[in-house]
Amino acid sequence: MANEITISKGNYSVIVYATNVAEGFANKIFLITPPQSAANQASGPKDVKVVDLLRITHTLAIKGFIVGTDSKTAHDVKADLKNIFNGADISGGTVTLTYDGDSYSGYFEKLTVTERSKDEPDDFVSSKENYDDIIKYEVAITFNKGIQV
Repeated sequence: MANEITISKGNYSVIVYATNVAEGFANKIFLITPPQSAANQASGPKDVKVVDLLRITHTLAIKGFIVGTDSKTAHDVKADLKNIFNGADISGGTVTLTYDGDSYSGYFEKLTVTERSKDEPDDFVSSKENYDDIIKYEVAITFNKGIQV
């Protein structure tokens, strides 16, 4: 079963049904490699000195899909997700992402939406209007936790 991830900003809110969530953490450390003089090379290299300033980034890479709701088609939901990515008609501010019981404030780094082909029901051509919600989009999102400067 897919995890439900809610992404919202301003008047827009979208549920992404995640099939894969990778949480990444990175720490920008500085390495100082002291030189060894020619006269002391026989004793081997000196130990590397590490400066750790806890410059940690937290990234969520999400793969999943979006579908229509009772009030919106899948195409409308895709438009809402793109609106959130494009700022949600708000100057500045963060996106709120709720995953696994936790809420994160941050920013989209990347959004990819792929229309996925599906087998159509036998009566699809004659009653196409009854199948607006059959369209399903796969999404890939890179989200960085952070605050606005």
